[in-house]
Amino acid sequence: MKTVLITGANRGLGLEFAKQYQLDEWKVIACCRNPDDVPELLESGVSVYQLDLLDFEAIYRFAETLEGKPIDLLINNAGIHDRTKEEGSLGIETEYWIDGFKVNAMAPVLLTLALLDNLSASENPVAATIGSQAGCPTLYDSGGIYLYRTSKAAAHAAAVILSNDLKTFGIPYVCLRPGHTKTDMGGSDAPHEIDESVRMMRQVLAKVDVSQTGRFIDRTGELIPWNMEKDLNI
Repeated sequence: MKTVLITGANRGLGLEFAKQYQLDEWKVIACCRNPDDVPELLESGVSVYQLDLLDFEAIYRFAETLEGKPIDLLINNAGIHDRTKEEGSLGIETEYWIDGFKVNAMAPVLLTLALLDNLSASENPVAATIGSQAGCPTLYDSGGIYLYRTSKAAAHAAAVILSNDLKTFGIPYVCLRPGHTKTDMGGSDAPHEIDESVRMMRQVLAKVDVSQTGRFIDRTGELIPWNMEKDLNI
């Protein structure tokens, strides 16, 4: 049985990833700040762990609890968004902005490195960050949304750097673009259903190999240039 570890599994894409992999008989390790928020996962037999990604020491302690357990797939999904679209234009909450960098950009690197032995124990390990075209500065034609845009740009850069370090271990690391999906973060007007986006990203992850490491991949499987020049309405 293969094992997948998912952060931010209490809602949105993370919760849907956990549900779909569990249905396909993977061993699912679901991480979130409050396990009580996901009774449906607890009742279905998913291993739910309390993990606050703002607490870096907690990341290391959590990794120690998984010592000796192979992880085939790591999905760094947890993320923080600006509280409102207007925030950042005139009223930046600097402490919250820092939290955004911690969760969106720093935690994926620290968690992946903390779980390096677990990933290395898998025959075909894959690790990924859920990215966003909001992290591509070439598309910025408006102001605001400082937290999400800047932290996602940093997350992309961190993923590329990390992918180079992981080459030595034969572990491909990619960024995935889910598209504008109906989640709490994406909003109810988003064009894509959450189950569809996750299903498509799972198909992409199943085909990832070291030749794609460090790349930005759309849910359709299309490779996206980091300096993309137009919005992808797909």
